[in-house]
Amino acid sequence: MHDAQIWLVKNILLHSPVRTFMQSAWAWPIAESLHFLGLTLLIGTIGAFDLRLLGVGKRIPIAAMHRFIPWGIAGFAINVCTGSLFVLTEPDQYIYNSSFHLKVVFLAIAGLNAGSFYVTSYRYVCGPTFCYEAPRRAKMIAAISLCAWIGVITCGRLLTFFRPAPCVGPQTRIALACQP
Repeated sequence: MHDAQIWLVKNILLHSPVRTFMQSAWAWPIAESLHFLGLTLLIGTIGAFDLRLLGVGKRIPIAAMHRFIPWGIAGFAINVCTGSLFVLTEPDQYIYNSSFHLKVVFLAIAGLNAGSFYVTSYRYVCGPTFCYEAPRRAKMIAAISLCAWIGVITCGRLLTFFRPAPCVGPQTRIALACQP
């Protein structure tokens, strides 16, 4: 563990605005359900668009598939909100977790990759003329996107299997986090 991680966990535990709410009987299950709904929107739209760029469904114009991307962005926003609730409730189970670190790396790769699509390929594939075949560069971006999102999903699922410390009650956790 690094000092920055310990400091971060300690401060989140001491100042979390949502921990009490999230530890109620229904808050965590509702947040989990919303997280999966967001994931469905995100992967359903981004994954379908990436597959279209790779050549699946060639009779559908790429620009037509791109119209679904706002739904994927909405799903991502839902996941950022619910994921933040999880981290603010149980920070030690995320901040110290190698699977969480990898998930963040895959998220960064997916984000940078999406940015590269809009900088390099968007005008061509979603321009004024119907495009039915993506250029090689767009196909490479789509393949990287699919791999990155599979990595995000896999690491997210592995979070529960790689618990960094035994689960203890919130008061004990605060006392442990406050120790030098």
